[in-house]
This record gives sequence, structure tokens and C-alpha cells, in this order.
Amino acid sequence: AEVTPSGAKLWDVSDQEVKRPVVVEKTLGETIEKGEYRHFMLKEIFEQPEKIKALLEGQLTEGGVQQEIFGPTAPGIFEKVEAVQIVACGTSYHAGLVARHWLEGLAGLPCSVEVASEFRYRNKVVAPNTLFVSISQSGETADTLACLRFSKDSGYLARLGICNVPTSSLARESDLVYLTKAGPEIGVASTKAFTTQLMGLLMLTLVLGRSHGLSAVAEGSINESLRALPESLDAVMALEPSIIKMAEAFDDKEHALFLGRGIHYPIAMEGAL
Repeated sequence: AEVTPSGAKLWDVSDQEVKRPVVVEKTLGETIEKGEYRHFMLKEIFEQPEKIKALLEGQLTEGGVQQEIFGPTAPGIFEKVEAVQIVACGTSYHAGLVARHWLEGLAGLPCSVEVASEFRYRNKVVAPNTLFVSISQSGETADTLACLRFSKDSGYLARLGICNVPTSSLARESDLVYLTKAGPEIGVASTKAFTTQLMGLLMLTLVLGRSHGLSAVAEGSINESLRALPESLDAVMALEPSIIKMAEAFDDKEHALFLGRGIHYPIAMEGAL
């Protein structure tokens, strides 16, 4: 490829120039400005209620979570799933560890979660009808993409990508896609990207659970909790003055120890990260 200020040219392996459609990515200025906040991380923390609310409004109906949010072919694929393999790095890996508790505890499905940088370097036994799930905020994480490509001919039922960028390699190369729609995340520490990934993974758990023993009563209870989530998040944001005082009590400390057990263990890992 040859990239210049005026455009780009592409050639194939035979050195023949090829044409590709141009996609113009539209990013609104307000999405990459701090606005009233002191820094981007604070802004992105406070964006979480509205991002979660937007996902719920478009994806959680009176009948529950619709399978088609993962793609038009999702219903036919999901009814065959007997196990789940999750691959990711960093924050996305921690989201996957949380999802393992949901998939095994609610949907009754065996679930394995592995760090993408290690996934390819051992011989694996792929159980029949295993759904391969790769998670990446950008959709361009090198190790995660390598695993996605490696999985193509490895006997998996289908490949689901969970990411934040619709034009990313992960989104384009996966069989099914869940877009977290978190918007640009400028802060180094992940905030809204993490919580929207968890939303997608919980919705995946609910749709898979329907054919694996999750009762309608249990699903309905979770759906009601999801509908109340934006309001609960707003209540957490209102605690900012108390949290500031708490932080000031620790501002002279050089080390922190995060503790968690069970489903809270990966949350502690994310906090420590």
C-alpha cells in the first residue's frame, strides 16, 4: 500500500493495483473534547449511564434480548452452541472472566477464557459446537486478531467479535459481531468500554441461556435489573463528593491492594490494572 495526504493506493500479491471502497469515518468534535470535565477519564466515567441506556433501548425489548443484535444468522448458530471459548487481552480479558461466571452459572455452558497472547501456543482440543468469542475495544489488538484468524480453520462452530469499532478488522473478519457503541475512549484506564463489553457478554449469556436451562422467571428478573441499571449508575455518579473525600484519604499512599473472590476477582484485577 502507498498512503499519501491525498489518498491511498493498494496492490495485490501479483503487483496489480486494486480498488477498494472508501469509508469515511465521521467523528463528532464533542466526542473527543473534555467539555466540563477536568480530564477524559472523568468524562468517560460519567458517560457510562447514557451509554448503557442507549444499548438497552435498542436491544432489550419486552420480549427480552433479541438474538439478531449479534447478526442476522445468530439464531441458527446460537441454538447449536454447546460450549464457549473466549479470547482477549487486558481489560477485555477481565470482561471475559466475568462472563465465564455468567455463562456457566446462568446459561449452563462450559466456558474457557484465555489471554490472546498465549492461546495459539499449545495444542487444543476443540469441543463440538464451540462458539469462539474474541473481545477487543479497538478491534485491532494484534494478539486477539491473530487468534481470530487462527480459529478460522480450527473447528469452531462460529466466531463472534465483541468490539467498539464497526470498521475494525475484528468486526469485518468475524461471523457475528456485537458493537458496544461506547464511542472514543481517550483515557488510558478503561471505563465505558469495559462496562459496555460486560453488557454485550451478559446479553450473550441471556440468549444462549434460553436453550440451556435458564428459566423465563430468571431471565425476566435479570431483564428488570438491566432496565434499572442506568438509574443505578446515575446514583453511583452522584456519590462523587464522597468518593473524592475517600481518595484524598489515600493520596499519600504508594501502593494499593485490590481483593476479590468469585465473580469479583476479575473486577479486582481490572481495578488493579
